[in-house]
Amino acid sequence: MPCRLTLLGGFSLQAGDGAELALPTRKDRLLIAYLALSAGRPQSRDRLAGLLWGDRGEIQARDSLRQSLAALRQAFRQAGLDPLRTDRESVTFDPAGVEIDAMEFAALVITAPNQAAALYRGELLEGVDGVTPEFEAWLRPERERLTDLAVRALDQIAESCGAGAAAEAAIALGRRLLAKDRLRENVYRALMSLQARKGDRTEALKLYTACRDVLQQELGVSPDAKTEILHRDILMTGPAASVIGNADDGVPDRLSIAVLPFNNMSGDPEQQYFSDGFTEDIITELSRFRSLFVVARNSSFVYRGDAVDVRKVGRELGVRFVVEGSVRRARESIRISAQLLESTGANHLWAERYDRSMTDLFVVQDEVVHTIVATIAARLEDTEIRSAKRRRTDNLVAYDCLLRGIAHARGYGPDDNRLARELFERAVQLDPEFALAYAYLALALLMEHGFQDAPDAIKIRAHDFALTGVRLDPNESRCHQFLGQSYLYRQEYDQALFHLERGTVLNPNDAHGIAQLGFALALSGRAEEGISQIRRAMRLNPFHPPWYWADLSVALYTARRYEEALEACRRMVGVNSKPWVRARLAACYAWLGRMEEARAEVAEVLRQTPNFHLSGARLIYKNPADTAHIFDGMRKAGLPD
Repeated sequence: MPCRLTLLGGFSLQAGDGAELALPTRKDRLLIAYLALSAGRPQSRDRLAGLLWGDRGEIQARDSLRQSLAALRQAFRQAGLDPLRTDRESVTFDPAGVEIDAMEFAALVITAPNQAAALYRGELLEGVDGVTPEFEAWLRPERERLTDLAVRALDQIAESCGAGAAAEAAIALGRRLLAKDRLRENVYRALMSLQARKGDRTEALKLYTACRDVLQQELGVSPDAKTEILHRDILMTGPAASVIGNADDGVPDRLSIAVLPFNNMSGDPEQQYFSDGFTEDIITELSRFRSLFVVARNSSFVYRGDAVDVRKVGRELGVRFVVEGSVRRARESIRISAQLLESTGANHLWAERYDRSMTDLFVVQDEVVHTIVATIAARLEDTEIRSAKRRRTDNLVAYDCLLRGIAHARGYGPDDNRLARELFERAVQLDPEFALAYAYLALALLMEHGFQDAPDAIKIRAHDFALTGVRLDPNESRCHQFLGQSYLYRQEYDQALFHLERGTVLNPNDAHGIAQLGFALALSGRAEEGISQIRRAMRLNPFHPPWYWADLSVALYTARRYEEALEACRRMVGVNSKPWVRARLAACYAWLGRMEEARAEVAEVLRQTPNFHLSGARLIYKNPADTAHIFDGMRKAGLPD
């Protein structure tokens, strides 16, 4: 009979007959846990010695590792097994004959979530803390990974099961998860669904109240749109439904919507930028309403070119409403079709077609936005609608240049940054009062010259353009966002944070602005706050561009959270393997004691850039200690000064 290794909710190693296989020390137990979760993958002896005995000298650490491996072998031999495969340099755990609850749990989450929930008796190695910094750096993200899988299993159960034993087991799982982390909003949501299906609306509503209160007390935020929608649905299943629509009922009007990319019906692929720009303007205008949760452009644009199943979009993006449409542009005329659908049943709530001259384009935009708002959020005040309007150009050629420039700014071609800058320059020449064009021109100048690597004269010029944008339209969030970036690269941190925060206030749905704020917080010495903001942006924009991972890796590294920074760097390397990305990856490996992997990354950096030197870097951390920290990690990995 196989041995049983239990790692969730504590630690236990039992023979097939149930007898406990004793291990002399806590570090023996932690070593087998680490090896078991790395089953089949060789682990270097240096890595293992540093993981648990890094506070000792190298010789003593390796001796301690040998003694611990001998103790493990002796324990397993009582059950007639020897799962350890060793040589002079590495140790590999062979899982044959050993049942590992954490591995079984991970495999069952998708195929059998009810069974997975039963296996999750608590967090990985519950009660184990403070062993060594190296072990903690491994343990924390492993715990989070398995906990996230438990939440995923809970979500699946909440979607599919009704009352009964499965629901009770899932509720017990949810309670355990909240006991460890009471800020997990998706766990509250799953429990609300399960309690409502049981018919216990009172308990479901109590969970909502607890969720709302803890988010407000701990984070100063309100529940997100999906939680509010579920809360409203639960209210509407019983007597409380009669209060819906009462301004004093305490139910927020934070409704959720995704705007899919409008189809380009012009017959000219080169007109795609125009329909994309029109769509993005609709997203931006809707995003100004604090009562709406609007999915970011990158996430809604993944559906471009697909035959859209509105129900699927609603499920994947977590929204109740979907806007779709088309744009046909021909010389001086334009035809725009738009429709608003309810994702749960694909019901058409509103549809309209506009045949206008190009001079009426902005009138059509306003009409589409305000009709959508009036249809799905009738309780929005007219004053909010009026205040959400922004100043923009009356010059359609300047507007066309702006849209073309934005399309190039999002490109990765060798000339895209230059072309974007030239188009924005043309836009401000055509309309010297066009605030947003000045803001984008500032951004394009920084992009074209490598942001922090830009010459001082370029930074000054970009800063002047960004200031002009804010002066012309102080209520445009992107003007503040790009001015904040300008201040950041001038290393004027307080001003940078002021304008980046102002941008998120003006547009609370702008995921890019929130991510940029997180990056600036990390560089300003407030790394944990930065991590929180970037993860918030990722939730708002689930199909975000790769640079979110780059910003997150900087924040995590600055916070000394190396395992998590390593994962973020790896994701970035998948799309951008530039030397400085790999250099940060090498530094993460070095701090984690994984020197073979660190040296491999250093070799790749030097292969790409033979003259790479740390002295060539222009870092913009506010605190000298943070600058020293990144350089120390890269030196530790073997990168030359």
